[in-house]
Amino acid sequence: GEPPPYYLKREEAINKEPSLFASRNITKGELVHDGTYSNVMFPDASSWRRFIFALPRNRACDMMEWSWTQSFMDGHVIKDEIFAAINISVFLGGTRIGRVKNVDCEPPSSRYYATRDIRKDEAILSGILSVAYGVI
Repeated sequence: GEPPPYYLKREEAINKEPSLFASRNITKGELVHDGTYSNVMFPDASSWRRFIFALPRNRACDMMEWSWTQSFMDGHVIKDEIFAAINISVFLGGTRIGRVKNVDCEPPSSRYYATRDIRKDEAILSGILSVAYGVI
């Protein structure tokens, strides 16, 4: 298949954390990331905790940062699920102060679409923060 439209680099000016950046111009509405086959959905919080506590400490910390909750409608009920990414998409950046997301997820899937045109080398921001820091 075609390579993803992003690459990983550190943002020295913002937070020195790795983030994903557009490797080419991305148009509004374009699929940026499809996590259907790479994200893990945990059936409940207890399963997620068992998984985290079974890992070596340094990996547990990483996986906590690479996990998030996602809400979606299941009939007439809003459900919250816990997900974890297991590839480069873990660096889909959460928004920080003064920054606005430019990709959004199509619930209940893990498909992220551009909400506006994204220029080459611009940070890709999902608005999702990890379970360890809370969720926006």
